[in-house]
Amino acid sequence: MNDPVTIRTAIIDDHEAIRLGVGAALQQHTAGAVRVVSSHETVDDFLGDDVDADVVMLDLSLADDSDPKDNVERLAEGGYRILVSSIADNMRMVRRALAGGADGVGRKAEPIAQTIEALEAVANGQMVLSQEILAAIESDTSYVAASLGPRERQVLGLYVAGLEIPEVAQQLYITENSVKEYLKRIRVKYTQVNRPANNKLELFRRAIEDGIIPPVERRN
Repeated sequence: MNDPVTIRTAIIDDHEAIRLGVGAALQQHTAGAVRVVSSHETVDDFLGDDVDADVVMLDLSLADDSDPKDNVERLAEGGYRILVSSIADNMRMVRRALAGGADGVGRKAEPIAQTIEALEAVANGQMVLSQEILAAIESDTSYVAASLGPRERQVLGLYVAGLEIPEVAQQLYITENSVKEYLKRIRVKYTQVNRPANNKLELFRRAIEDGIIPPVERRN
């Protein structure tokens, strides 16, 4: 039986120096709380080894030119949580990874303490986006936000924060049918800008991306 406090972590990165360096730093600074169980150059190699891991640290841009969205989706299908790491400012690729279901995105250059904090959050089922990534998304001129009205933003914020439809209705003094109609319109608006939100988790991601709810807070 695995120690419940140990986060079994796999690293997928096409640079050997990064795999070795990050792996050593994680094990040195976590006193056993994070255990690196494997390192691979590609998602294909990793999945071929059937690794028993909790979180996969995935390089955003691999040398095999694989698509970030496809990589994340394949890993998620295997039951892994995914923390994407990047040195680039390619927001299109970041959004691709998020669209595939990445649990977090951070920068390779950030302090190891922040990486450890992100790993812990992702392992606990939280979504993590660094402030730098959020700022880059917001300033990206190719990024199209859904045009949600004030009430739609209120409904979405409460719903993805964990309230059920009856609770949202009670909080906003509207009917349950009104809440359902707002959620339906919200989903349509996200679909219209090619950012589908077909379930509650996807709505949660969109709400973070659009600044409706904050990401997991990270200490400096």
